[in-house]
Amino acid sequence: MAHAAPAQSAGSTRGARGGGNRARALHLFTGAQAPFWMAAAYGLWASVTTRYAGPVTGWNVFFGFVTGILFGVLYAVVRAVAPAIPRLRRALTWAVFWALAVGFLHSLSNSGILWDVILALIVGAVTFAMAMYHFFTKEVHDDAH
Repeated sequence: MAHAAPAQSAGSTRGARGGGNRARALHLFTGAQAPFWMAAAYGLWASVTTRYAGPVTGWNVFFGFVTGILFGVLYAVVRAVAPAIPRLRRALTWAVFWALAVGFLHSLSNSGILWDVILALIVGAVTFAMAMYHFFTKEVHDDAH
């Protein structure tokens, strides 16, 4: 049995993009604000990891702030430069970026260096595979003509 779609009011939050609030929330993380939000999350994660279950200190806050700013700047640079790079190198660039970012965060937890490197290599390999899949299946192929 078919059901009629609910009528939308003139003040509906759904626009041409569809999805309403969910689309707006997703846009916060994929739009121009993405480096800010990613930097905030990364800095907070670094700050919390360096506490080692102790009290919050000025050093933790400062370290998280500086780490977040550096991550945000690097993320913004990679994101700005990446579209001009050929697909294979672009995938490698994102893989190296995320491998180093995750490896550094994991090294803050006082784990062994071998596990940090292994985790970074795993994250890099998965990121490379996902980026290659995305770039070769979702983008318009300029070399097809």
